[in-house]
Amino acid sequence: SSSSTTDDEVLDQKQSSSFDEHHDFEMVESPNAKKSKGKFAHGITGLDNLGNTCYMNSVLQMLSHCSGFRSFFRDFLKAAAPLQLAGDGGYKILRQTTVRLRETLHEDQPPDELVLTEATHALLRVLWSGRWRSIKPRYFVNAVWQHGGLFAARKQQDANEFLNFYLGRVDDELKAPKAKNSVMMDLFGVDQFQQVQCDECKTVTKRTEPLLGLVLSLPDGQINNKGNGDKSSQVEEEDIANEGDAIDLIDCVKTLRNTGRFTGDDKFDCETCKEKKDASWNVTLQKRPQSLLISFRRTLWSIEKGVHKDSRRVSFPLELDASEILDVGNEKIPDDDFESCHYNLTSVVSHSGSTPFVGHYIAYARNEDKWFLFNDSSVTGVKDSEVLEAEAFILLYERRGIPTA
Repeated sequence: SSSSTTDDEVLDQKQSSSFDEHHDFEMVESPNAKKSKGKFAHGITGLDNLGNTCYMNSVLQMLSHCSGFRSFFRDFLKAAAPLQLAGDGGYKILRQTTVRLRETLHEDQPPDELVLTEATHALLRVLWSGRWRSIKPRYFVNAVWQHGGLFAARKQQDANEFLNFYLGRVDDELKAPKAKNSVMMDLFGVDQFQQVQCDECKTVTKRTEPLLGLVLSLPDGQINNKGNGDKSSQVEEEDIANEGDAIDLIDCVKTLRNTGRFTGDDKFDCETCKEKKDASWNVTLQKRPQSLLISFRRTLWSIEKGVHKDSRRVSFPLELDASEILDVGNEKIPDDDFESCHYNLTSVVSHSGSTPFVGHYIAYARNEDKWFLFNDSSVTGVKDSEVLEAEAFILLYERRGIPTA
């Protein structure tokens, strides 16, 4: 071939020839193989289930198809290596070949100082190399089991809880001392802005809470979980939960964007008046992130059922006009800027089972304008219609104009 070959590629080829002799999965040709130096299309690599790890696999495949997340953990960390993270004394990302990183991913015992940033870098390099049909992410999984606290080894967990832990953990690892900016907040950050106005003195109290994505409750009123013991209401609850009519995504967002009054026993403690007063409040969502993460609270509890799942379907679009959801805030973007408020659906994490702690998680992700189902080690093509019928646990949207897979 007349094309140039880097030292890294030469070393990869030498290591790959010996390593492939004992891999434990079938290799098949990809229709897009000509676009790849490997045998598969980039990003179409499965993750083996290592013992109730489908909740991890589905979240990882979703984030793997988030262009900003992938660009940072795969491309930037590779280009910048060797790199010291979080200032002096931080963790190091070393310069390694893709094949060596895959060998690392298959290791059972990670080093004591293993961090999820390093494990994520290795994982995304291998997932998007186009060389393997599936991989065993032991290195990453052991890192979670070692540092994840609640995420006990080989037990099914809630994918939403794992997503929150994972993003928070890597954000902490990447954050330099006293740094104001955050990689994860730059990618996924939304500001929840609250204003309270005292009826008496008219003083307005403002508070902004940064959020790593939106966590939405399904609207009340369509399902009754107060546990009053009435059998007829129980039957009614189940009937309503199984109805074909889906809840609109925008109605779920309204559980975060709202207005109301502080009155009666719930008056506002006004600092200006130095006593409790009636007051009006409103909450809005500000800032339009590069990638919009939306999770749903589906874990419920009642006396009759104990811990169970709200299985009502939420309808969501392939293209989202976020002007109803997210205000511009302090960003210098006009309200009518089309690309700033229009998002394309990139991935969906779905679940089947009676509670989020049992059953099975899968992910749908868009790759080169085609949709794929990631079911642990299995990856298959699907139609848009199947994606839109999924019982969504987590949605990932990306703002228009951002390059995708």
